[in-house]
Amino acid sequence: MLSNLERILFVILVVVSMGLAWVTFRRMFKVIGRGSDPIDWAKALAKWPKGLSVFLSQKTLFKTRPVVGAIHAGVAWGFTLYLLVNVIDVLYGMVPGFHFLPNHFIGDIYRFFVDFFSMVVLVGVLLFVVRRFITKDERLVTNEPVLLSESARKGVKRDSLIVGVFIILHVGFRFVGASFEVAIHGADWSQPGATLLSAAWAGLSPDALVFGEHLGWWMALGLILGFMPYFPYSKHAHLFMGPLNYMAQIERRSPSTLEIMDLEDEDAEQFGAAKVEHLPQKELLDAYACIMCNRCQDGCPAYQTGKELSPAAIEINKRYYFNEHLKEFSEGADSLDSLSKWMLSEEAAWSCTTCGFCIEACPVGNEPMVDILRMRQDLVLMESNFPRDAMEVFDKIENYGNPWGMSPMDREKWTEGMDVPKMREKGSAEYLYWAGCSGAYDDRGKDISRSVAKIMNEAGVDYAILGNEETCTGDSARRIGNEYLFQMQAMQNMENFEKYDVKKVVTQCPHCLTTLKNDYGEIGMELEVVHHSEFIADMIKEGKISPDKSLEEDVTFHDACYVGRHHGEYDAPRDVLESVMGEDANVVEMPRSKEESFCCGAGGGNMWYEINTGKRINVERFEEAIETGAKKVATSCNFCMIMMEDARKVTGQDETMEVYDIAELVADRI
Repeated sequence: MLSNLERILFVILVVVSMGLAWVTFRRMFKVIGRGSDPIDWAKALAKWPKGLSVFLSQKTLFKTRPVVGAIHAGVAWGFTLYLLVNVIDVLYGMVPGFHFLPNHFIGDIYRFFVDFFSMVVLVGVLLFVVRRFITKDERLVTNEPVLLSESARKGVKRDSLIVGVFIILHVGFRFVGASFEVAIHGADWSQPGATLLSAAWAGLSPDALVFGEHLGWWMALGLILGFMPYFPYSKHAHLFMGPLNYMAQIERRSPSTLEIMDLEDEDAEQFGAAKVEHLPQKELLDAYACIMCNRCQDGCPAYQTGKELSPAAIEINKRYYFNEHLKEFSEGADSLDSLSKWMLSEEAAWSCTTCGFCIEACPVGNEPMVDILRMRQDLVLMESNFPRDAMEVFDKIENYGNPWGMSPMDREKWTEGMDVPKMREKGSAEYLYWAGCSGAYDDRGKDISRSVAKIMNEAGVDYAILGNEETCTGDSARRIGNEYLFQMQAMQNMENFEKYDVKKVVTQCPHCLTTLKNDYGEIGMELEVVHHSEFIADMIKEGKISPDKSLEEDVTFHDACYVGRHHGEYDAPRDVLESVMGEDANVVEMPRSKEESFCCGAGGGNMWYEINTGKRINVERFEEAIETGAKKVATSCNFCMIMMEDARKVTGQDETMEVYDIAELVADRI
């Protein structure tokens, strides 16, 4: 197709483009390499089937926006197909007489798919451009002046527009070039779109048709060569970096469980993350994998209630900070700016409830919540800069063994008038029942503890409690960032576990569940920890308890983040509820439930301090419960209970609605 001079020119352009692209790609990976905790690339690349599955299926795009996800997947599949198309087009132009299987059904199928996906990509990208720049879908908008750094504010719209225009022009010119080819050689059933467009060129001369085909070829491939050096700077990098990010994922016991710090390491100069180089390499890779789709902020309780936190802004700010300093960072220069100056504000860091929605919703495996937890560790351990109320909580945990600051000798008072065995008297038991601090000191928490004990007694379970020997697991301390206090609490509890040879634990507190099962597991103590919803559901299935189906009112259920997204359990609490529902009563789901459930606002230490910006998260959630029309709200978490009870009063529903833990509903009916 091309003349000899055109072939020489094309080869020169390829060499120049690849050389410039090598420079920018090399800088990009050098910046990622500046992070701590190196990615084991051998292990990551060994997971290529996982990355290939994500790349080809695009299944992660359907998580929270199925319609938009389908359009995006169509664009991604079309662009993936274009990797092959571009290679074949180069051969068509450079090799005289080359045609890809011109008289073979495989060639016809290839041309049909190229024609079809060209139209899909063009329509899909045009819709995205209209959605972002003309109709300005609010889900694609981040509160830019507050949440995005200066470089990110400048770059987001420019980059999205460049990528959108590039795809439209690249695919468009290729499509037009194909229509000129059809006009030259005659109608082609395998290219219906190009054949339809070729009718527009019916009056042109043969030379004009050949020129049009050449122009389409040069513009389509020339745009690729021009775009390649810019690729690492653009959001389009996510097409390949997303699957790579999945391959490099760190296997965590739960979304909020970080590796254990060696606080006795005398050579350690930094705890937590203050600057970009303190973040692990995987978390720098997150920035290049980010699609900027803002799915993570769709259900972020902080963002949705008007606070200074968007998990999307964290990754976007990282991307554009790297782009702004790509050359110097790749050459080894240290960053001068603290994360709080450009990644997220201190108030934003304290606004996170660690609900895990951002991790659940992200289609490319990013973990912005983990960045926040690392930044908190620095603010607490290195800067001593945290909310005043958090300091009071630290003091109470350290001095009293509970964040309420109540006497450790009152921890087992909730058992008065009940037959609840103590480990110090019994010596050992199959199950340790862990009431937790809220189950021992909060009035409604005590009701839950008594209900669980009643159920265990009825089922004949071999169990006991630590009672006054129990102390805070350290969950709140760890999520707020006080690793030292967490480890101190963990050591105390682990001594008791070893003393009584504890292997199995039942708890109604999801935060204790996560800490005992996952965080203590990181330290080295492996416990079989079960949430009370799972335990009660099993007791019912095994026939050890048979609650009456006497609840005749509809109930709406609030999923606890640390049971659902952190622990992966959605069915057990609903099974427990179904066991007490009468014939005319139903479990009425809120619009946001299960994987997409909205947080109560207590997690991540927010139970103990309040961010006054925006609306209260628990009020937002309770208003959703009100809209269901149900007069009873069921929970499976002590913290959720406290937050729902508070919101019930704030919303003026204290006389018309009631809040129960699922254990209470069962205990009242056995």
